[in-house]
Amino acid sequence: MGWGQFLADPVAASAVAGCIALILFSAAWHKFSEPDVFAGALEAYRLLPSAGVMPVARLLPFAEVALGVIVLIPATRPFGLVACAVLISIYAIAIAINMARGRRQIDCGCGGEVHLLSWGLVVRNALLACAALAMSGPSVERPYEWLDAVTLVVGAPALYGSYLTFNELLRQVGRISQINWKQSGAAPSPV
Repeated sequence: MGWGQFLADPVAASAVAGCIALILFSAAWHKFSEPDVFAGALEAYRLLPSAGVMPVARLLPFAEVALGVIVLIPATRPFGLVACAVLISIYAIAIAINMARGRRQIDCGCGGEVHLLSWGLVVRNALLACAALAMSGPSVERPYEWLDAVTLVVGAPALYGSYLTFNELLRQVGRISQINWKQSGAAPSPV
């Protein structure tokens, strides 16, 4: 079976979509709750003209909420997952550009405590984009069973918990790298 013939299990696709929706809702919440902090992080990337920072900072959380809703609706899920993959890839590219510029000491703008840029964030976003694309295609046609509901109710939060754990590990590695850098006077590690 070639890549073009990949059929996802509908429960797996729904669990991934649920996880991505939770990620998007959480990201939007951080942007809505601290709009000026997010605008500052976005400006620090130096990828937009100054006049474009505030409009993008104000519109982006609305786009994240809309995409989160779209991926939860089975009829719009394929489009929503592809759109999420594009958005998450744009985030990864923005981080990679700044990493290549040597600008590791800026906050990623992910929300919450400061989270310095790292190659780990690029990998995280690439994995999310790949998962979204993999689940955007057709699913196997099969009847749902009661165990599917249990799997979905447990699966989406479990995937989201894995995402949060990986994200926190990246944040802690960045902190440790920054502490070591300050103590040694050497350049920070390109995690």
